[in-house]
Amino acid sequence: MASGPAMANRGGRRQRRGAEAVVACAACGSAAVALPACFTTSGTARTPHSSFAGSLASEERSQDGLHLSRIAAAAAAASPARSVPAAFAASAATVAAVSCRASPGRWRKGGAAPRLPASRQADAGTDVDSKFQRTRLVTFTGMVLGYAVYYFTRLSFTYVGLAMREDLGLSMVQLGTISSLFPLAYMNSKFLSGVLSDILGSPVLIFSLGLVLTGVLNVAFSMASTVPMFTFIWVLNGLFQGCGATPCNKMLVNWFPARSRGKWWSSWNASHNVGGFLIPLLAGGLAARYSWRAGMLGPGIIAMAAGLLTLATMKDSPEKVGLPSAEDWAATKFAPVQSAAAGDSAKVEPQQLYEEDDKEAVWKSLLRNRFLWCMAAMHFFIYFIRQGVLNWAHFYIMDNFGVPALEATARVSGFELGGLLGCIVSGQVSDWLISRYPERGAAGLRTQVMVVYSLVAAAAVFGLWVLPPLAILQWISMAAFGFAIYGPQTLITMTGVETVPRRAAATAGGLLAYPAQLGSMCAGLPFALLVQELGWSGFFPSLVVLSVVSALVVLPGWNAPSYLQARARRAKATA
Repeated sequence: MASGPAMANRGGRRQRRGAEAVVACAACGSAAVALPACFTTSGTARTPHSSFAGSLASEERSQDGLHLSRIAAAAAAASPARSVPAAFAASAATVAAVSCRASPGRWRKGGAAPRLPASRQADAGTDVDSKFQRTRLVTFTGMVLGYAVYYFTRLSFTYVGLAMREDLGLSMVQLGTISSLFPLAYMNSKFLSGVLSDILGSPVLIFSLGLVLTGVLNVAFSMASTVPMFTFIWVLNGLFQGCGATPCNKMLVNWFPARSRGKWWSSWNASHNVGGFLIPLLAGGLAARYSWRAGMLGPGIIAMAAGLLTLATMKDSPEKVGLPSAEDWAATKFAPVQSAAAGDSAKVEPQQLYEEDDKEAVWKSLLRNRFLWCMAAMHFFIYFIRQGVLNWAHFYIMDNFGVPALEATARVSGFELGGLLGCIVSGQVSDWLISRYPERGAAGLRTQVMVVYSLVAAAAVFGLWVLPPLAILQWISMAAFGFAIYGPQTLITMTGVETVPRRAAATAGGLLAYPAQLGSMCAGLPFALLVQELGWSGFFPSLVVLSVVSALVVLPGWNAPSYLQARARRAKATA
């Protein structure tokens, strides 16, 4: 195989002799090397250059193992039909994609490479940083608002059911039939949308299309009049509702580095609470003022408009808009990624860690991931406990203490407020631990936070049972329970996807959705039988035990590394 320079020269002769794009080293500002004109002058790669890229990468690794391999990888990805982003040179400079230790004479005629003015270096870095943060913020805002709107079209039927019963004369059995298959459809759609997001590589498309279609189905529901048609439309709605969460999982991994992902993920997770709070006002208010059809039509129209807006504004990943990856961007702003070995401060190139080994199939890597199985087990127990308390807490307060239904509802209302606080705090605390102890396993640190939250859930349930039946104490107990449940609920999926390659992030999120939905579905009958046979003295101790079990099942992951840390360890071991 020809050497890197030879291939570069041939590429230059085929296109425009001597035309080069000089890229500045982010460390010292030297104009080090750049690519043949066909990659930069017109913005389009007119001939395949995989051989040039491969030889350039291998030669540069043999020289000093620095950053030209990354430029070569970008060049290899170009094809005659793919456009090279105009901001490539600035991005490469910002993330130190070129080694200033490479001999300039090999790439440019003459002596030492010229030094770019400091103002130009600063401007290039500032432009990329500004564009990255602006695009990321727009995408994140779309995720939060879009997923809140998913809740509009998911819960709309719940808040127009009473008006439907009065208008159409439907029985409670008929209303239950309409919604009976929705959880099964939703559970499967979360998995399928995750797989599609990974295969197609466009979570924005899946997210936005699903949002538009759920809106269309809510509008169609408002025009139907028979139970079979209501049921059919609502099952279809369940099939598209899963297009919300797992694509967001992938976008969060793509746009946010591991060191701060918990904060952003937990903030996105708060959209559950935002949507859940607003939909009773929207659908219930429209149904009360106009009709149940208006209560379905309003959320549907909002969803269609929101879906088109997110499709136009959100971006799949920074790389698709000519920006450095989230880890590369973070490496220029924060301390370099640390090796997972204790006490080792050796720098590890973030993008190098994402050069994933494709020899092992996605499914094989997921199924062999023992940490993912631990997260799945905890997810089941968390949702099992959550649904058990939500189903029966009202009845406990009313039956045991003679409290009216409206007041009982008020006493358990602390659950959602506590949950909002719990999900935000869990992300912040886990991020702080990872920054404080960078040498420890990041997934293990998040797991430790989950264990503490599960023990708090046990204490909250115990408090609801044994504390005096004062309204304020029961409200605080339910708020503490919501706080403790939403913490693991937020962290489980995020931590699970952090232990798999980015190419499998959405699929992993879809897999973890199964045990959660199964936990919710299984909570009804077992707890009903338990209350019937043993009363509340059997119900509450079982919840305490299950909360402790949910903590025990994740103990094997106490020190687990993230995917990036695991690759860094392997890279260090083979160095």
